[in-house]
Amino acid sequence: MSTRAKSDTVLTSRGIGLSASGVVVGAMGMGLAAPPLVYIGVAMVSVVVVSGVWMLLSVNSFLTRFPYARRDVTPRPLTVGVPGRVTVSITSGSARRGGGATRRAITAALDIREQASAELTGGLGTKATVSRTPDALSLSYALLPSRRGRWPLGPALVHSSEPLGILWADSSVGAAETIPVWPAIVDLSATAGALMGHADRVVLGARSPSPDDSSLREYREGDDLRRVHWPSSARTGTMQVRSDERAGRRPATVLLDTPVDPDALEWSISAAASIAVSVLGSGHPVRLLGGHLGERRSHHLGRQHPDEARVELLNQTIDISGPASKAEAAQQLKRAIRLAGDDLVQGEVLVGVFDPLDSSCLEALAPLGQTGHAWAIVRAASTDDPDADLCAGALRRTGWRATTATSKDDLAAVWTTLLTAGDVA
Repeated sequence: MSTRAKSDTVLTSRGIGLSASGVVVGAMGMGLAAPPLVYIGVAMVSVVVVSGVWMLLSVNSFLTRFPYARRDVTPRPLTVGVPGRVTVSITSGSARRGGGATRRAITAALDIREQASAELTGGLGTKATVSRTPDALSLSYALLPSRRGRWPLGPALVHSSEPLGILWADSSVGAAETIPVWPAIVDLSATAGALMGHADRVVLGARSPSPDDSSLREYREGDDLRRVHWPSSARTGTMQVRSDERAGRRPATVLLDTPVDPDALEWSISAAASIAVSVLGSGHPVRLLGGHLGERRSHHLGRQHPDEARVELLNQTIDISGPASKAEAAQQLKRAIRLAGDDLVQGEVLVGVFDPLDSSCLEALAPLGQTGHAWAIVRAASTDDPDADLCAGALRRTGWRATTATSKDDLAAVWTTLLTAGDVA
């Protein structure tokens, strides 16, 4: 966006010393009745005043000729670990002919820099490329986001000073803005189709599907009335609609357990988002439940527009924050489990990314495991974490296919191992 520039002028230490010395010398001259000292003091102070007027005119000339700035960030939103780029363009406020030499002199004398948070630069300094023309001044530099969230960027600052170094000015061009950053995404697309295909085999078994194979669920507001299965509706007394599983549209729900530890939270969010995005990419609708994601976000995304669904899904992850305690984390997870169970479509695939769970959460998850198509990754603090092993074992006994993984393990390899493992009692 374009924003009008503004400037702050600062008196340097040289300017402060010169003006203070001028006042002292002038005062001494008056006290000693020595006119030469008075003249010297007045001259010293006058130099500061003249420099201030010169700087004021220079800054006003810059703001008049180059009042606008535009910042472009690509891609947007950014993704953790994926390089991005920022370009800031300061352009002339008019397209008047003539005066090119004057504008060229102005742009050549200016330095430009941009303020960016450490989370956007990976904690490293930025190496910018600056280009100047008579009508524009531009700055371009790379970003390497290191953390999910919303982080400040800008404003760009144009630095100028007068020849004697008595004053300098930083003119801010372009307003500061907040840049969203998605979590790191691991490509699981090669195995996402295997997940949904395995679910089909669990539900259909070895038999060949017939044209009548479809899952039924209760009618919800907004469903197409052409999908109503009238025989089943008459038999059950409630309106039932078809959800064709063989049409490549079997839905999935990803349950996210939010750890208290910030680093563990980022790994869990990245894992859950990677799974959900890969399921979307394989052509299946998906929803993400957990953390503070409430009922208004319990609907499946991707039924109509997968690309838009991907953006919406990842946008949901930007503002997920960690719970204050393990008790709060358990409450959030149980709410997500309840939402999943209340609106579960027959044949729906369930995937969970959990920390080691307490007995109440395991008890709540048990009915979902009995559907026969539930998978879980339990985050372990280390390769020999007994709590994670016990949690994974408890999930397996209730029908879940479960494995453990540390934050340092390769998610794609963990995911492949989980999907290719045999059924566990």
